[in-house]
Amino acid sequence: RVSSAWAGAQYGGIAIPRIGMEVLVTFLEGDPDQPLISGCLYHKENTVPYPLPANKTRSTFKTLSSMGGGGYNELRIEDKKGQEQIYLHAQRDWDENIEHDQKIRVGNERHDTVEQNSYSEFKAEEHHTVYADRKVETRANDHLTVGVNQHI
Repeated sequence: RVSSAWAGAQYGGIAIPRIGMEVLVTFLEGDPDQPLISGCLYHKENTVPYPLPANKTRSTFKTLSSMGGGGYNELRIEDKKGQEQIYLHAQRDWDENIEHDQKIRVGNERHDTVEQNSYSEFKAEEHHTVYADRKVETRANDHLTVGVNQHI
């Protein structure tokens, strides 16, 4: 069995050690027939994700893709004064499922880059309010289809 910081009936968190990891084994009530993996250890071959002590203010949860995958997923939190950051890397897809509202507030600028097509579907009204100039540049054709009325 592998210990976890939080475990309940079909909820909690789990990180199963991978082949080649060094594990720390304890025994339930000291019984050698009831081993528990209570943690994993870094060592000379399996080093930390970012060198220490240079990255001592960084907390990281980083996984490697399965055998032959060559990629990784990562959640990283940097707490160094003036460089605070939450970083998320998805090797492939990132899916969100929000059962109610989502609100995003950005205190400065926001930049979005989509390297292929972008699609949005709204099953009710869509509202935009811009309090300063609005600039739109289309470097190819622009198509607008209005189902009923257009008001300008």
